[in-house]
Amino acid sequence: MKVKFILTYVAGIVTGIVLIFAVGLFMAKSVATSTSNKDVVMFEKPRGVVPGKVFKVMQVLPDGSALAMVADTRSDNWGTVVFFAGDESTSYYDSQKINVPKGKVVKQVGTYSYMTQNEMYKTVPVVEIMAE
Repeated sequence: MKVKFILTYVAGIVTGIVLIFAVGLFMAKSVATSTSNKDVVMFEKPRGVVPGKVFKVMQVLPDGSALAMVADTRSDNWGTVVFFAGDESTSYYDSQKINVPKGKVVKQVGTYSYMTQNEMYKTVPVVEIMAE
């Protein structure tokens, strides 16, 4: 009788701990998703072309997206910051060079707003590499 009581008590504690971790993970994922979604505004159709054939990744964000800078010195937009959205098939790393293949261009598909370390809000274009 006493052993059954102790096993039931321990099982209840273990179940409580597992539930707390499960709820915590769900809430963390929910907050991360909602934070990134409200900062990105996607357009229905791609807009203008962002001049430049080479981009250098400055920072990779927790969701796998990257802030990059136009690194093509021949471009009028040299130094312009853009946002490459991450997905399962693409991974970015700091200082990575993203080369735009021949026959393709970088088009703006949305905007991304964020706060810099100096506590200034910035809005940059969300871009994708597409056919011309």
